[in-house]
Amino acid sequence: MLKSGDILDNKYEVIKTLGKGGMGTVYLCENTIIGNLWAIKEVTKNSKHIDILTEAIILKNLNHPGIRRIVDIFYASNNLYMVQDYVDGQTLKEYVMVNGRIETKKVCQITLDLCDIIGYLHNQNPAIIYRDIKPSNIMITPSEKVVLIDFGISKVYKSDTEKDTMSAGSNGYAAPEQYGSGTCCAQTDIYGIGMLIYFMVKGRTPYTGIEPLLDENYETYINDNLKKIVQKCVKIDINDRYTSVEVLKKEILKVAKDDSCGKVIVLAAQIISKNVNLKKSKMKIIGKGKFKKIIKGFFAL
Repeated sequence: MLKSGDILDNKYEVIKTLGKGGMGTVYLCENTIIGNLWAIKEVTKNSKHIDILTEAIILKNLNHPGIRRIVDIFYASNNLYMVQDYVDGQTLKEYVMVNGRIETKKVCQITLDLCDIIGYLHNQNPAIIYRDIKPSNIMITPSEKVVLIDFGISKVYKSDTEKDTMSAGSNGYAAPEQYGSGTCCAQTDIYGIGMLIYFMVKGRTPYTGIEPLLDENYETYINDNLKKIVQKCVKIDINDRYTSVEVLKKEILKVAKDDSCGKVIVLAAQIISKNVNLKKSKMKIIGKGKFKKIIKGFFAL
């Protein structure tokens, strides 16, 4: 493992470790020649059953504001290093640890941004299945934009395979088919999005895959329509989930719109109530008899 001050490729100075996972370690590095910052991912060549160039091959042709560019690749000390854009901000996991569960409006905003990114991947030819949607792979920037990081177990979709050659995914977020029971597809990522929504509204990872399917696990403050969306996303049978991210996005937009309308109605009711109370207060000040004379005189005009 690298430490602060180490130099990579004669020009990248390690500042600190940004994160570490099963697919490698990511470091914040400064280009000592021009002074800008980069996120450099270190992947060990002997990672079991993993082609260490898969992530680089997938990322090289992608162009989306929610996906980090890969700008350089080099080898050193039996490791592969991928130089990527540095994204300032917090992971969704860190954000929830600091702020707690997330309100409906922001849940919808984050989910819609994520749907845009995943939809972009699914619309590639052939489609790219991300396979690792989880809070630690979602970055929230200071401007509250969503960036998807770590494509280490992503794969190009192949319709002619009955099941994946290896199990891959993160406990609590991986769909049933990721454990070797079938092949991963667009609905695999939809399952991950559903589990991510559950994490945001609850403030924690589900203990089991069955948990989000049961009504009793949702508190009364959780939006009922959002609950139904989660439950459809995480159905055990792939065919019972949403047919595409685009369809899921439409349902999220409905929830966001209804939530905004509901808040406007509540605000209007509060304003009306305040005005009514104010009028009653004025009536008491001038006296009911005098108030009646004023009203009578008004209609006599």
